[in-house]
Amino acid sequence: MILGICLTSCGFLEENNTSYPVPEKYYTSAGKIRTGLNGLYDPVRSIYSASMFLMTEAATDVIFLSSYTRPDANCVISPSKPCHGKNVWKQGYIGVMRANEMCAVIDNALEKGYIDEEEYKELYGEAVVMRAMYYYCLTSVFGDVPFYLVPVTEENRAEIAHLGRTSAYEIREFLIDQLMDLLLPVEKGGKEYLPLRRSYEEGTDYRAGAALGLMLGGKFCMWNGNVNEKRYEDAITLLSVLEEIYGGPFGESPESFEAMYPLTDIPFSKKWTKESIFEISNKVENYGQQEYYTLASYCTPSRSTLAIEEDEDETDTGASVISNNYNGIIIPDMSAYARTYKAARPTSWYLTLLNYNSTDKRVCEYKEGSLEPIGSSGNLAYCWPGYSVDNPSQEGGLKVLWFNELYDKDSDGNLKPTPDKTNRPWLGNKFWCKDMYYYRDSNNPKIFRLAGALLNLAEAYLMTGDTYNACRYLNVTMKRAGRAEYSSDDTDAIMEEIRNECARELFGEFQRKFDLVRWDIWYERTLKNTNSTYLKDYIRPYHRYYPIPADQVAYSGGALNNNDYIE
Repeated sequence: MILGICLTSCGFLEENNTSYPVPEKYYTSAGKIRTGLNGLYDPVRSIYSASMFLMTEAATDVIFLSSYTRPDANCVISPSKPCHGKNVWKQGYIGVMRANEMCAVIDNALEKGYIDEEEYKELYGEAVVMRAMYYYCLTSVFGDVPFYLVPVTEENRAEIAHLGRTSAYEIREFLIDQLMDLLLPVEKGGKEYLPLRRSYEEGTDYRAGAALGLMLGGKFCMWNGNVNEKRYEDAITLLSVLEEIYGGPFGESPESFEAMYPLTDIPFSKKWTKESIFEISNKVENYGQQEYYTLASYCTPSRSTLAIEEDEDETDTGASVISNNYNGIIIPDMSAYARTYKAARPTSWYLTLLNYNSTDKRVCEYKEGSLEPIGSSGNLAYCWPGYSVDNPSQEGGLKVLWFNELYDKDSDGNLKPTPDKTNRPWLGNKFWCKDMYYYRDSNNPKIFRLAGALLNLAEAYLMTGDTYNACRYLNVTMKRAGRAEYSSDDTDAIMEEIRNECARELFGEFQRKFDLVRWDIWYERTLKNTNSTYLKDYIRPYHRYYPIPADQVAYSGGALNNNDYIE
């Protein structure tokens, strides 16, 4: 497990990667401890990359990318070729190791009198929340994984390296209890280690806080509820506190949710928005170098050029021609220097939930005949303001134009003048990066938002038999999107509507596969609804979880295995 990561030559620390030689001599103040806590945020940036998007969204029923060069999108994975799973494992356990280290040094700092009780609570609480974040990633991607809570030392490294899998259920049970104990307010039986505030409250430093911890606790409860029904009640407790932090209860007043948290804040280009619970900072200074994401390159309409393609299946843009012609529309506010991969697209099934003719405001930012945006989250793009490619003088100003792929062709191969709204749109401006230079995406991917917590509340209420509150919370996000109020006493029907609303609201936010696996429907729904020919060929039921990388299995001395991958 982690020691296998630490000591192999896979790019991480060929030097000694145990704890600081004498950490108690360095971490002698709250300020110094915060410098150590800063190191907990780097691994999560590597986990939530474009490949994580392909793993969690493109390999599902809502998005597809039919390309042999993108194995994570098509389940072309195995223990010897774990693809992004290798990075999740490596970075996940780097995060766990660092969090365990910081918990120990924070305990030591309190014991030695370097920090006071209040400083201890905030510092220790942050370390615990970030450790929970890494175990959330590891258990969601791999299922059962090694679990440990102590710093790595010369004395215990061999023992830790040979740990086997602990059940994901048991790991989540421990973390639920810990998060409830440390984060809930005193009146609800907790110790309130961290201030009960929004993650990105103005005037704060945006460090991981109570909001993220409450969200993770709620997520763990939703996973474990099918075994321990009490956890659905615990989910309601945790997520209700989160709702109150963000100005709720919104189930009583969905219009206040709409007023406080507009749909237009959802695109990844809108950074540190009030509704966000956890975003990934897109760009960091790391030893003088800037690091960027590439997600927008998979989600932007094809950038049209006449240059020779580097790889016909991989890229949709040339290496040298400067152009802001995006699939037949000259878009002035989009970069002329962008590079785009073959684009991920919405599945046909998803378009039955959300399409051009829908009254749902999440569908697209612009509609035919109007330059006024509709206040959308920008899930899809059928058309966009720009100039026609056959209008070089750009006379008449901007017009809302349809992308080329949405036009029928006549018998001579020429585009017909009337668009076909039933054709497949592009992913929308929720994912675009206007200032993208080559593959450099400067957006902030959103991982958790309040809307997801409210939909989890709807599901938790349903699982406790409360159909009234289930519909009440379901209607919060539906009302904001302009959909008709939903009401039913049929638990199966409500559950299906919750699943569909999660698809509409959380589209592309790294959640879909985890939700489908948790509901035990990932394989059947994905096989039925994907439009990827590659995924249909390769998908197997055991792909619900990624295999542990083969080199880590070998390093464990046989303590770890991938028995599910033995056909």
